[in-house]
Amino acid sequence: MSVFTATLVAENSDKCASVLAESTDNGAEVVQWEYVHGKKNQIWNLEATTGGYYLVRATHSGKCLSVLAEGFNDGAQVVQWDYVPGKQNQEWRLIQKSGHYFAIEARHSGKVLSVLAESTDNGAKLVQWEDVNKTNQHFRLG
Repeated sequence: MSVFTATLVAENSDKCASVLAESTDNGAEVVQWEYVHGKKNQIWNLEATTGGYYLVRATHSGKCLSVLAEGFNDGAQVVQWDYVPGKQNQEWRLIQKSGHYFAIEARHSGKVLSVLAESTDNGAKLVQWEDVNKTNQHFRLG
């Protein structure tokens, strides 16, 4: 299995996808936060699955980036959750955008990881949203 480790840095804010408060609980919110050296809740292991998709696991908890309740709607919350085999709301693919940035697309919905309301604030929630090619939907792997 191919695995690599990275931070996920939003283009619009230059902040990292982070598990809120370093929680290890299922359902813990994933938000953006300024990079803090050594914080494992901001570092993710990307593990290849099938068809070009990845599980994206928080290194501090081993839990997967997941769309809550397998939601299909714009604004569905992105959280961490224990790996559940076969759950496509935990599988993501990288779609090349401009420069070193990617959209990160949920397999089950075809929607992409997005910073809610194009916020640049620490603590802004990450959600899924239809890909409208905005910088709050583009992430670089740091």
